[in-house]
Amino acid sequence: MRAVHKRYLREFIPAMLAYVVLVVLSGFLLPKTASLPWRVVLAVLPLLPIVLAIRAMVRVLRDQDELERRIDLESFAIAAMATGFGFFSFGLLLLADLGWQVRGGAVAIWVMPCLFATFGLAKLLVVRRYRHHE
Repeated sequence: MRAVHKRYLREFIPAMLAYVVLVVLSGFLLPKTASLPWRVVLAVLPLLPIVLAIRAMVRVLRDQDELERRIDLESFAIAAMATGFGFFSFGLLLLADLGWQVRGGAVAIWVMPCLFATFGLAKLLVVRRYRHHE
């Protein structure tokens, strides 16, 4: 594994672990907190490690070689379109009033994790395609 990818893992994994801890903590404390300013702080607290994860992603993208950068950018484009299409489709189905009761916040909170997951899947497919063309 190249140094750029080792650095990425050293930055990304702790950020994601902190995100999980803060999401759980926020979810546990929000219903028990009456003060509006504290509720706002608790609600946005998980954003801090996400900013660090995004920073790690941008740094690894910037420091990769041209082929790795091309693979990641293509993977990100596929992931962005697939995630956007999925959430747009879900929104259209919600507008059809199918009887589903879904709060907007419950949908919105899943956009970033879905984008990250579809990026991982897209990258597997893109890397596989590039290997078959060698």
